[in-house]
Amino acid sequence: MDINLLNRFLNNDCSDLEKQEVEAWLLNPNNDELISKWMAKHWDNTNSIENTTNENLNYTKIRAIIQARIGLHRNSDRKNAKVVILDFIKNNKPLRYVAAAVIIFSFITNLYFLFSSNRNAERGITGIEKRVGPLDIAPPKSTNAVLTLANGQKIQLDSVGKGILATEGTVKVAKNELGEIVYSESAKTNSISYNTMSLPKGSKPIRLVLSDGSLVWLNAASSVTFPTAFIGSERKVSITGEAYFEVAHNASKPFYVSHDDITVRVLGTHFNVNTYQDESNIKVTLLEGSVNVLKGNNTARLKPGEQVVVTKDKISLITNIDLEEVMSWKNGQFYFKGTELKSIMRQIEKYYNVEVEFKDDINYEFYAKMDRNINVSEFLKKLELTNLVHFKIEGNKITVMK
Repeated sequence: MDINLLNRFLNNDCSDLEKQEVEAWLLNPNNDELISKWMAKHWDNTNSIENTTNENLNYTKIRAIIQARIGLHRNSDRKNAKVVILDFIKNNKPLRYVAAAVIIFSFITNLYFLFSSNRNAERGITGIEKRVGPLDIAPPKSTNAVLTLANGQKIQLDSVGKGILATEGTVKVAKNELGEIVYSESAKTNSISYNTMSLPKGSKPIRLVLSDGSLVWLNAASSVTFPTAFIGSERKVSITGEAYFEVAHNASKPFYVSHDDITVRVLGTHFNVNTYQDESNIKVTLLEGSVNVLKGNNTARLKPGEQVVVTKDKISLITNIDLEEVMSWKNGQFYFKGTELKSIMRQIEKYYNVEVEFKDDINYEFYAKMDRNINVSEFLKKLELTNLVHFKIEGNKITVMK
């Protein structure tokens, strides 16, 4: 590898073709030794700076924090990395002297760290011993969904076969070959009735087809309440937890999604709503079309790729959202992009239906992407490769510690 090309890559100063060349070189396991030597050379340089500034500087800790906080993204640039690192060092004068070397070094460190972590996990190199049987927890194999009809009858959807499940007035409720629940209206009606679809913890997502053709994907620990048929000049549903909507367009009949005092108004669009109560805020993310988010007298209009974050006091608009990260739950992935460990473990609680206890306060942020169809021990192994956190599995309980 041409060292000049590598340096230009670190400075985001090379062509797309050159970027691909460097990425391919970094991903090649045959280059591990060369990458390690390159890292060691730059590590020596930063150590020499350390020795001339502050002999008590804990550079190993700095390296660990950098590894935890700097993400690997194809479109990342050096400026963004600098902001992240300077956020850590700005109030520590001795660290400012090593900032320049760290900024350059951090990219190659993190690239190597993430790639080698994935390969080591595949080879079974980990601090967690292999767990089988009752000491491991498998991913959910079914939706475990419950459909509550207007008369209060509850249908355990995993235990019924495909075909007609119920008739609600002029609306038939069926389960198709894909396991989706489909509402179809055979004739117009003037009476309105409501059904609720609920997914407990430890569930795979399920897709629901409403009577107007709108599609709803429901995440674990979530529910959606909806009319069996939409009557009048509007369409209204309410949710708890998290759901993704692809709303059938109808300009004369707007579609509303509500949760407590928050309402999302659309005509026809694709968007995700996260209202989990154990999170600090509510998030509405737009993929296609446009939506209005309303809370009291506050309102925000979203464009594709934007997200509204609703707190107790205000509505904030965030642009340039990573939609892949937002939609990872629907697409069968875990994807964390600078996510705090406590937030990660809340997702683990819902998906695997486990109890999580923190023995130590761990404030690092993590970057990870992996398939959801893995046992919980395999997931935890990959986080342990950072050497910043460790886990113990006991029955249905996961203990988090340093």
